[in-house]
Amino acid sequence: MRAGGFVVGLEPSCTAVFRSDAPELFPDDQDVRRLRDHVLTLAELLIEHTPGWQPPRISGDVLAQVHCHQHAVMGFDAEASLLKDAVARLEQLDSGCCGLAGNFGFQRGHMDVSVACAEHVLLPRLRSAGPGAIALADSFSCRTQIAELNSGGAQARHLAELLASAADSGTDAG
Repeated sequence: MRAGGFVVGLEPSCTAVFRSDAPELFPDDQDVRRLRDHVLTLAELLIEHTPGWQPPRISGDVLAQVHCHQHAVMGFDAEASLLKDAVARLEQLDSGCCGLAGNFGFQRGHMDVSVACAEHVLLPRLRSAGPGAIALADSFSCRTQIAELNSGGAQARHLAELLASAADSGTDAG
């Protein structure tokens, strides 16, 4: 970091630690402040710091489950811009938390609340999605919740997986 460069955070909760929590806990630490200013999401790196990069074409519907830390700390603008450039039909779900919330949904006595959160918007919309629809979920916990509770609906994928699949196919990814 002292010599320059970026750190790409692929997990929203980890990225939020470096952007928000660590600077609040260690406000006088120069390294923490430097790191805060050099941690990017994958979409931010590609959109803002990779001149001339164009995303591969992505066909079909992309239903985005925005992670709680994206709502609270990073935002979702870079991801939405990248997906717009990839010609994906993007629907940013108004679902709020997926319900898993780290390990909350796995703790004894929390499953009913966890499932109720997922059933509020996320799971019904994924189940009603058309064939080939993709659930974009950059968080491990959101992808886990979708995999555990969404039988037969859209498959959850990280943005990196979606882009890699599209680039590997050389055509449309979905």
